[in-house]
Amino acid sequence: MTTQPILSACMVLYHPGEEALQAVQCLKDTPLPLDFFAVDNTPEDGMAARIKALLPSAHILPQTRNVGFGRGNNAALPHLTSRYHLLINPDVSFAPDLLPRMIAYMDEHPEVAILTPRVFSEDGSEQFLPKKQPTLRYLLGGRLERLGEPFRTWRREYTLEGLDIRQPTPVGFATGCFLLIRTALFRQLGGFDERFFLYQEDSDLSRRAMGVGPIMYHPDMHVTHAWARENTRTLRGNLRQISSIMKFFMKWGWRW
Repeated sequence: MTTQPILSACMVLYHPGEEALQAVQCLKDTPLPLDFFAVDNTPEDGMAARIKALLPSAHILPQTRNVGFGRGNNAALPHLTSRYHLLINPDVSFAPDLLPRMIAYMDEHPEVAILTPRVFSEDGSEQFLPKKQPTLRYLLGGRLERLGEPFRTWRREYTLEGLDIRQPTPVGFATGCFLLIRTALFRQLGGFDERFFLYQEDSDLSRRAMGVGPIMYHPDMHVTHAWARENTRTLRGNLRQISSIMKFFMKWGWRW
């Protein structure tokens, strides 16, 4: 008789750099049985084979084209039999004890839908990824904060940057770069809304998950995120982000 695995994880590959191997090594070092799925949107670059060599138990799910982040993660959904499911970007690293701690917290708080950690850059600075649901004002703050007020104030309000959060706190957003969700809930929600090719799919998932249970931000659980931020560096990335923002507000309503 087989037992239900505690944990599964999914990483979507799109021309990832060497840091993808570091992320897989972090998963390998986790002292828990793990069902790991690598959804390969660019099988021609050979990274999946290197991941398989590093972690032979990995399940490689090659795609015939770049299907995007949400649809890529959904490719693993029919294969999941775990109790908890981790979404992880290839540019994230973390300590070996992190996932056991996160699972212990979820076990102790069965009402929690998603657990999201504190996120740092490689230089040790905090990224303050958004922890409220998006509004037009908040998103403008994020794109225009370099221009000064009132944009900086809007950005700080969006990310809760000005608050000294020392205890697990309910929030409105869980970053898709690293989140732990109950697998049954992920399946119940149908995974990501595949209308979002990239950007805002995690905002949408968070919004839907909150209808079932709270999203908890835990400040004592940390990951490091390299965060290339393509959306602020290329025209293509900016257009994709704007398209996703439009889709999000058309689905959930326009809020200032």
